[in-house]
Amino acid sequence: MAQSELITQCNDKHLVLVRDADDLAKRGVTAKRVADFEKQAQAFAALPTDGELDTAKQEATNRKVAAHTKVVTQLQVIMGIVGTVNDPRTASYKMFGSAGLDSASDGDLYVGLLRAVRVGRARLSTYAAAGLTPELLNELELSNKDFLDRMDEQTDAEHERGSAADTRILAGNALYDELIALCAVGKALYATTDARKYQDYVVTETPAPAVAPVPPQA
Repeated sequence: MAQSELITQCNDKHLVLVRDADDLAKRGVTAKRVADFEKQAQAFAALPTDGELDTAKQEATNRKVAAHTKVVTQLQVIMGIVGTVNDPRTASYKMFGSAGLDSASDGDLYVGLLRAVRVGRARLSTYAAAGLTPELLNELELSNKDFLDRMDEQTDAEHERGSAADTRILAGNALYDELIALCAVGKALYATTDARKYQDYVVTETPAPAVAPVPPQA
């Protein structure tokens, strides 16, 4: 049963349970149980949906992508300066370890940027005349720290979505079980005495849309 349908069914059945409270009490369904059922349904309805959590995850991903773009651009500026002093084929240029970082994994990029900053500071005097400054290296270092934070944020959002999905499934199953149990009491109570009330306790699920048959191949 879809989450929205389960919530609707519970709201509808709660009204019926309250209406028939006196009769149900004779079958062991207390007012407290009915009230607890309402609270259980409200708590389930308050859980974040997968759509909400997916949006939060996508927003975190977008922030990480923006941070990725920023550090790659800053690295390109620095390596452009280094390239005016050393040919990219030389060991001095390759010491920065920048080759392939723009397409590397997030983790490899982060570690690679630590190396680039470290080498840049150690050889700052070599490239200062070409325009390499401590500020450029500091900015890259700070941006790299932000990139790491955005990676962690994305991972947390993914984990939160998965954990929330598990919580929602468990809560939904428990609520559905209680819905069916309460309605079973109501159906048994009115099965031979009141057809209209009996029908009020029938839990109906919206059938899946019919699938059109696939026409035979010619």
